[in-house]
Amino acid sequence: MSRTRILFFIAIFIIILAVTALVVRLAQGYRIDWRGGSWRPTGLLAATSLPDGAKVFIDGKLSSATNTTISLPPDIYEIEIKKDGYSSWIKILEIEKELVTKTDAYLFPAVPDLQALTFTGAADPILSPDETKVAYKVKGNDYTKNGIWVLDLTNLPLGISREPRLILQSAPRGRDFSQAELEWSPDSKQILVKLVQTKEENFLIDANSETNTTALVDVSASLPLIKQRWQGEEAIRQAQKMAKLPKELREIIEKNTKEISFSLDETKILYTATASADLAEEYKPPLPAASKQKQERNIKPGQIYVYDIKEDRNFRMMEEKESIHVSWFPTGKHLILVQDDKVEVVEYDGVNQVTVYSGPFENSFAFAFPGGTRLLILTTLGKDLPPNLYAVSLR
Repeated sequence: MSRTRILFFIAIFIIILAVTALVVRLAQGYRIDWRGGSWRPTGLLAATSLPDGAKVFIDGKLSSATNTTISLPPDIYEIEIKKDGYSSWIKILEIEKELVTKTDAYLFPAVPDLQALTFTGAADPILSPDETKVAYKVKGNDYTKNGIWVLDLTNLPLGISREPRLILQSAPRGRDFSQAELEWSPDSKQILVKLVQTKEENFLIDANSETNTTALVDVSASLPLIKQRWQGEEAIRQAQKMAKLPKELREIIEKNTKEISFSLDETKILYTATASADLAEEYKPPLPAASKQKQERNIKPGQIYVYDIKEDRNFRMMEEKESIHVSWFPTGKHLILVQDDKVEVVEYDGVNQVTVYSGPFENSFAFAFPGGTRLLILTTLGKDLPPNLYAVSLR
C-alpha cells in the first residue's frame, strides 16, 4: 500500500508540473503545432476599444469583437476596428512572439450631438493653463448678467455638468468688465483683469468665487512683480517637465525648437523645429511592443513633431501652418487640429486622423473637456445672436 501510494503521489506531482508548464507556455503565446509535433511561437493582440463591443478585422477578415485577446503568429498585420455610428480605426501593427500588443482604439462618433452651454453670449473666452476652466465676458440687455464669467469643464458626480458662474459683475454706470482683458495665473486659481476706461486699472480676482466690486484692489503698482513671479513659476514647471528628457535630447529641444507642449500625463512632448538637428538613434533601450509607426530622427525647421518619452520614438506630424492650431487631447495619445471650418483629432504617431466637428466656429476656439468626452467650441447658430459656448459630444 505504501509503495502504491508513493507512486500515486509521484504521478500527481508529474501531472501538476506538466499542466503548469503547459499553462506557462500557453500564457507566453506558444501554441501546439499538431502537424509538426512542436510548439509554435505566437504573439497576443489585445484588441481594446473605447467604446467596446466593436468588430475587429485582421487583414480584412472579421476576427472577433473588442475587448478580447487574440493569438497570432509573429508577423505584420493590418488591424481595423469598426463600430456602427463611429469612425473606423486602422493601424499596421507588428505582432512579436511572447509579447502583447494593444490597440487602444479610441472611436469617435460619426454624428456628434451639439449642446448649448451659454445663452447670453460669450466674448473672448480663454482656457485656463490646467485646461479645466474657461473665463469669458458677457454684455447684453440684462445688466445683472454682464461681467466676467467662469465655466468649469469638470463634471460633478454622475456626469452632471456644472453651470457657468458670474465672478465679477459690471456696474450699470461704473466699471464695464465686458471691455476688460483677461489673463490666467499659471496655477489657474486667479484671473488678472485689465480695464482701461477713464484710466488703466488691474485687478487680481479669485477664479473660483464671486468678487464684490467694493473689495477690488488695483494692483497696477505691483503688476511687474506679479508678472515676474508668474514667469518664474512657469519656468520652474517647464524645467521639471524637461528634466524627464535625456540630457542630449533636452539640449537639442531647448536650442532648436519652439512652442514646446507636454501631454497631460507628461509622457510625450509636442514641439515645432526651428533648425535642423539629428536625434541620436537611441536614447534608451527599446521597449517591447513599442509603436512601429514610421519615425523621423532628423528634425527640420518648420515641421511639427511629437517625441514619446517612454518609447524613445519621434514622429513627424505636419508642416507648421498659421491656419492650423495644434494642441493635446486629454487622452495623451491624440492631438487636436483646429482649422477655420473643422476640428480634427489624430493619434500622436500621425495615423487615424478623424474630423470630429465640421461647421462654423469663432476665433479658432476649440478645446476638449477633461476626459475627452466633449469638445468645447465658440460659435453662432442663429441670426443676430451673439457667439455662445457649445459642447460637441465625443462619447
